[in-house]
Amino acid sequence: MDTSAPGLAGVFASKLTLDMDQPRRPPFTGTLETGCTEGEAAMANRAAARKSLDEIATFEDKAYAFTRNGPMRKGAATGLADIIETLYSEHRYLESLLDTLEKEAARLKPGKIPDYPLLLDIVDYLARYPDQYHHPREDLLFSRLLARDRMFQVRLDRLLREHETLHHYSDRLFNELSRIADGAPANQPDLLLSIQKYIAGYRQHMEYESKEIFPLARGTLKAPDLKKLAAKTRYLDDPLFGSRVSDRYRRLGRNMQARLGAATEELVNREMSAIESAVKNVADVAERLSSLRENLPAFNCRGGRREAGHTASQSWFRGAPSWQARVLNTCTRLFVKPMMQFGSIESMRAMTGRMDERQGRSQPEDVRVKAVQTGDYEGEWVRIAGRRAQRTLLYFPGGGFIMRTQTQHRAFAARICRAARAKAFVVHYRLAPEIPFPGGLEDCLAAYHDLLKQGIDPAQITIAGDSAGGGLVLSTLLALRDEKAPMPANAIVLSPLADLTYSGKSREFNKQLDPMLPTHRASHMHELYIGDALPGDRYLSPVLADFEGLPPMLGQVGSTEILLDDTVRAARQASKAGVPFHLEIWEEMPHVFQMFSVLPESRVAIERMAEFMIHSTLDVFPDRYGSSDPGARRR
Repeated sequence: MDTSAPGLAGVFASKLTLDMDQPRRPPFTGTLETGCTEGEAAMANRAAARKSLDEIATFEDKAYAFTRNGPMRKGAATGLADIIETLYSEHRYLESLLDTLEKEAARLKPGKIPDYPLLLDIVDYLARYPDQYHHPREDLLFSRLLARDRMFQVRLDRLLREHETLHHYSDRLFNELSRIADGAPANQPDLLLSIQKYIAGYRQHMEYESKEIFPLARGTLKAPDLKKLAAKTRYLDDPLFGSRVSDRYRRLGRNMQARLGAATEELVNREMSAIESAVKNVADVAERLSSLRENLPAFNCRGGRREAGHTASQSWFRGAPSWQARVLNTCTRLFVKPMMQFGSIESMRAMTGRMDERQGRSQPEDVRVKAVQTGDYEGEWVRIAGRRAQRTLLYFPGGGFIMRTQTQHRAFAARICRAARAKAFVVHYRLAPEIPFPGGLEDCLAAYHDLLKQGIDPAQITIAGDSAGGGLVLSTLLALRDEKAPMPANAIVLSPLADLTYSGKSREFNKQLDPMLPTHRASHMHELYIGDALPGDRYLSPVLADFEGLPPMLGQVGSTEILLDDTVRAARQASKAGVPFHLEIWEEMPHVFQMFSVLPESRVAIERMAEFMIHSTLDVFPDRYGSSDPGARRR
């Protein structure tokens, strides 16, 4: 088993912002005073969210500039390029490292014991590895800028001078700290002053690049240029902030992981509240803009008059994800992905439990829930009051095989039931590490057989699931086929986790682009579910199995997910076996985006799921949302 520590691609989580152009991040402003009432606390949280949105929400969309006044159309859709987004992210990672260096250097005073080896590790990294991982991306970007604009030479000369100065400071500090680590006496005042100057120079350099150079690249380079640059550098992996920490920096990695782990549960929940409030706040603005747009002359996406027959919603989505999705991607990248990468199982369960509890206070009044507990598993029936269900949805929730968000999945199942005139049975299968494979799969099988024992016609059953639950859908179908049980009418998988050998290439080429799931940590968590079994087992990695005899399937996945290939390969296996599989690759959608009701794409996806449940087939996937061609996502 690989014992490498997870990478540190999110250690900045305690100082986050939505502003992609600001290297210095203001602290979260939503802290509540103790002793306030619940109503005052709610008002303060809303006010903090509005203030945070007003101060820091500036986001570049492909067709719109997202500002405090809502989405504003650009003159030309340039887009947030993959390579530029990666450079911004790496600046934040380096900034978090400088924060650690600054904090430890503050102990260079009487009465304190500084950690000299830690100081040496940080300076060693800053001296060595940006040249091998960060600067190659910058060099490609700068050379393309220079080819486009010869006047860029002046800025490039400044950048090169600053790089040389930083190299000089890095070498001096590294030599001094190496000498101290070997036992030489330390001149603490002089060392502190040198480190402070070094940190100030590094931050000034990154600020210049973030505010002057990267925005210039956005406005100068064309989308094909940026995509080529991203393709050349997508496999560069950093030994500290990449998919895993190298042995050389294991101690530094543990130190920074501990800093992140010190974030309290209250802070995590407050940040998640800010995400929800911010997106909903902007959604309100969008509704007002939409109403205003209906009363104005119709325009198409390029700024001219809209062609006859195109509705406002068609124009709004054409060629790019919605701005709501772009904002949500930024929020999840900044808040959720770091938590997923570094939180312990206990802390992640506590966090999701608190979020689930909060969401439970706003359930629709017409949703009826009946809990079920058997000797094998737990579950609950979800129905819409006043509606006669014509179909049955058997739903397997996701959660990486280790977490449960009961309320959120109940609400999601209710939305599907409302659209498909169905009732749902949500299976809360047993979780790892307490119950490893095949415990959860056996629970899912038992739930399906119980539906048949209740007299429910298998031709009226749809099995569906998301993420880990999506993988269990495929595994359940294989098990039902192997035991020659009656098959359901159809099945739906949403971003399924269906390959625990991790052989899909999207785990590499999307590891920087996925706004939610960290590659290596996700793999580590799933090992808890695998237990002593072989990862290549057909019921653990169903995309490696033969799909002959399975029912028609619908698969929906985001184009930038690390799990993209799990869905694509499932579609290919179905095609080989002659099984109908409707593949939908949604442009730049986050993991299981269907659960985020604030997204317009979520509503469309659920409508298509409902149509598939009823007819086992679908109309052509609209190209304004993405593609059904897996090759199109990689060209």
